[in-house]
Amino acid sequence: MSKATPLAYAGILGATFFWGTNFNAGAYIIKGMAPLSASIERFSISTLLLLVIFGVVGKLRLSTLKNNLAAFIGLGLLGFTGFSVATFFGLQTTTPINGALILATTPLWTMILAVLLEGERIDRGRAIGLVFGLLGVGLVITKGDIQVLLGLRVVSGDAMILAGSMAWAANMVGTRRFVKDSTPLETTSFSMLFGVIGLIVLGFMYEDPIASIRNASLPVHEAVIYLAVCGSVVAYLLWFKGIHAIGAARTSIFFNLAPVFTMLVSSVMGVLPNVWQLLGAGGVILGVLFASGMVFASAKPTVVAAAQLMK
Repeated sequence: MSKATPLAYAGILGATFFWGTNFNAGAYIIKGMAPLSASIERFSISTLLLLVIFGVVGKLRLSTLKNNLAAFIGLGLLGFTGFSVATFFGLQTTTPINGALILATTPLWTMILAVLLEGERIDRGRAIGLVFGLLGVGLVITKGDIQVLLGLRVVSGDAMILAGSMAWAANMVGTRRFVKDSTPLETTSFSMLFGVIGLIVLGFMYEDPIASIRNASLPVHEAVIYLAVCGSVVAYLLWFKGIHAIGAARTSIFFNLAPVFTMLVSSVMGVLPNVWQLLGAGGVILGVLFASGMVFASAKPTVVAAAQLMK
C-alpha cells in the first residue's frame, strides 16, 4: 500500500462526512431562510468557486460547454434545480436521517433507469440489492406500517426527497447518454451553472430571494457557506482524489456511510434514530452493497459519480 492510500481513504471518509451532514445543516438552514433562496445562495457560491478555481487553471474547456450545451442545460435543471428544490422543501416536513437514508438509494434508482433506458442486465446481485434497498426505504417512510403505503399517507417530505433521489438518478443516466467528451469536473461545473440559473428563476417567481438572504441570521449564512464549500467543492475534490487513488468501484461504496454520519450528528444534537430508521439503514446499505457487486463478485459494479452528491 502506497503512502498516499491512507490519505485517500481519509479524504473519502471526509467527503462522505460532509455529504452526510448536508442534511443536518439543511434542516437548520430552512428554519431561517426560504428554501429556494437557500438553494440559490448555496449553489451560487459553489458554482462561482468551481468556475473561478478550475477555470483559471484551465480545467474547464469552453469547447466542451459549446458541444454539450443542450445536455448541460437539461442536466442542470434536473440534477441541480430539481434535486435542490426537492431536498430543501422535503426537509421542511421530514428529518435529516430520513432524508439521508432515502437519498442513499440513488444508486438503486440509477440501476433501474439504466435497465429501462439503456438495456442493462439485472443479475442476481442487483436484483437482491434492489429488494433490500426498497425494503429499507419502505421501513423508513412507513415506520413498519404497510397501511401507510396502501393509503398513500407517506410524509410529503419523504416523498419529495425520494423524487429528488430519482431526479439525480436520471441525471446520472442522462450524463452517460448525452454528454460527450467531458470530464466529470466539467460536467458538474457547467451543469451546476445552469442549475443555479433555474433556481434563480424559480426563486424570483415564488419567493423574494434578496430579502430572504438579507434577513437571514449570520449562523444561517455560515451553515449555507458550509454546504457550499465543504459539502460541495471540498467534498467533490476529496472524492475524486479517492477515485484516482483506489478506483471508482471501491470509492463509491463509501457513500453508504453518509446516512451513518447523518445519524451520528443528529444523535449528538439530541435526536436519536428510531428502530425503523436503523432497520431501514441496514436495508439500504445492504441493497447498495449487493447492487454494486461487492457481495457477488460476478455482479458488475454500479458506480455512482461523485458529482451526484454535490448535494
